[in-house]
Amino acid sequence: MQLITLNKSLFIGILLICIIPINVKGQKNITKTINTIDSLVNNSLSKDIGVVPAPVFNPTFGTGIAVVPMAVYKHKKFTPETNPSISQGILYTNLAGSYIAGAKQTTYLNRNRFWMDAYVGYASMKYRFYDFYYNPDNDYTDIRFKGFVSNISVLALVTKYFYVGPIFSSNYIQTEIKSNNTISDYEWFNTPGVRCSYDSRDDIFYPVKGWLGSLSYTKLFDTKLNHYQFDKINLGISNYYSLNDNMVWANRVYTQLGYGTIPIHEMASPGASPILRGYSTGNYINSSIVTLQSEFRWMFAKRWGCVGFGGYGWLFDQPNQISDNISLPSVGGGLRYRIFPAFKINMACDIAFGRNSHSFIFSLSESF
Repeated sequence: MQLITLNKSLFIGILLICIIPINVKGQKNITKTINTIDSLVNNSLSKDIGVVPAPVFNPTFGTGIAVVPMAVYKHKKFTPETNPSISQGILYTNLAGSYIAGAKQTTYLNRNRFWMDAYVGYASMKYRFYDFYYNPDNDYTDIRFKGFVSNISVLALVTKYFYVGPIFSSNYIQTEIKSNNTISDYEWFNTPGVRCSYDSRDDIFYPVKGWLGSLSYTKLFDTKLNHYQFDKINLGISNYYSLNDNMVWANRVYTQLGYGTIPIHEMASPGASPILRGYSTGNYINSSIVTLQSEFRWMFAKRWGCVGFGGYGWLFDQPNQISDNISLPSVGGGLRYRIFPAFKINMACDIAFGRNSHSFIFSLSESF
């Protein structure tokens, strides 16, 4: 929406320069035309715009603040069943000297026949990893990633609810590991893949019934650009049941199976909210993970709600080593505030407890 405003202002400025030598009557006609254009731009979109500050309390990242500008909009000429599009930014910094700047776009077109997700950004992130892979004695390792990150998926509807399409990520990253005083050169990680999705949800932001499933396969080839080679399979399945007008029971299964030599930033970690809450990213990492979650959601007022959730996970290396795993319990609860009522988007504040760990999570949208 900011882009629309900037482009409109530039266009109006050019028109004003052009009408300086025109007589008063002509200026009135052009002014009327400009007002008509302005009305067309504003009235053609159904939109909600907001900026949300999100404090971060995370022993791995450090204490910081994120600012999340977000625009949710739908062209009024689109059919009612076409999902709204989302433009989202993120600006993050913390006391440890980490920072992120990025933008994410989700777009639906032609009655949801096409579904695109894209992200691009730059990050310099310092993590404190408590990882047995690099530290068998369970001591922590300070690791810093910095560089450019981008990914895109373009899916097409092939039959009712079922999408298929290519995915691609391109990352240019330098890794610094304090425990052995190594700093890598900047390396390219270009990872192509394919994704299949099933989506029968009644709403993309706050579903009360339906299913969402996603299966993806990605591969990184060993090239002169880096010394890694891996195959990765990701599977996520969520379902939603309406208990009454205000209560929803939601469940999710998530799995990542990693094969080969996987760089740290591609490994599985339970700290990411959709995977398993109650953990800081880096407390536990490995190539593969299996998680289960169940959540009760209750909107007890027009704009206020609460949730309670529990889950369990297993973290391991290669899939043939699943018996040699670390168990990861999770339990917690939180509050919801409906910041965008027109699109049923909630601002979430959760506290969760895991294995010798806890986390506070602020986000725009539900966890899954």
